[in-house]
Amino acid sequence: MEADATLINWFKALRVGGKLYLNLLDSDYYAQLWLNAQWDEKSLRDESSDARQAFAGLFGSQQGSNPKFDDYSTDYTHVHKSAYNRKRLTFLLERAGFVDVEMIADKEKLKAVASKSMNVGERQISTNYDNIRLDHKNRYQFACDQLQEESPNTVLDLACGIGYGTLMLANATNAKVTGVDIDQGAIDYANSYYSNSNTQFLREDARLLTLPDATFDAVVSFETIEHVEFDLELISKFYQLLKPGGRLICSTPNEDVMPYDPVNFKYHIKHYTNNELLALLKSAGFLNVELFAQHDPNTGDVVMGQDGSFIIAVATK
Repeated sequence: MEADATLINWFKALRVGGKLYLNLLDSDYYAQLWLNAQWDEKSLRDESSDARQAFAGLFGSQQGSNPKFDDYSTDYTHVHKSAYNRKRLTFLLERAGFVDVEMIADKEKLKAVASKSMNVGERQISTNYDNIRLDHKNRYQFACDQLQEESPNTVLDLACGIGYGTLMLANATNAKVTGVDIDQGAIDYANSYYSNSNTQFLREDARLLTLPDATFDAVVSFETIEHVEFDLELISKFYQLLKPGGRLICSTPNEDVMPYDPVNFKYHIKHYTNNELLALLKSAGFLNVELFAQHDPNTGDVVMGQDGSFIIAVATK
């Protein structure tokens, strides 16, 4: 876990476009050395033997680790806590948010270069669905379930982030799904890891969308309006983009359950009560609105109700 935390801290410290350079021992090299080593008394006494080199490469030099000697210490300063090979290091770097990971194995050394393409904020960043937080996936699964019944041809996923939800919608509905985000790094990530023949990703500002009106059968936008000062303008734009009878599925934190404060929610501007969200949607023109809830802020399913940590609205034009 220390490696994960360290990589995340380094990722946060870098500017967008910055690079991380690592130089580590390659555990694959030492594992092979271990397998080929001669294990006998002579080899163990020879510091240059494959056995001694493999042991030190995998487990550290072990200085101060012999309880028979006076320098014995339980600090285990010279004992390795972990090991890295090409596959594990690539996985850890990508899980921390790095992209364009390059790896060079040079005998016993493993050299890695990785880039930061975007700021994290509250984004979920992972090359696969296993590390996407469950409440985020559940919101998109709810949207998939809602839209599958209607067989939409075109769907907009606004503030799509890295695009995992866009791909979920495309796979579930077989519709052409357009993912839009303001961050070019997120769009590049989406194209690399979450695209197929039914997805397209665009880098656009929500206030300056160039998409034509009455284009989409559905608009999906999760955890978006709490980040902007132009909430009514944005919801009105969703209304304009929808075809008649089209549906908007959106979500936001529930002020009554998860009150806004600038310390814990530094990327938010405000949270909404159920009544505030209803009023906002109706002001934009939506008259038929259903409200749903997610009770657990980290793993919750979307259910009927208005008392969850998150409000999920389904509104029809």
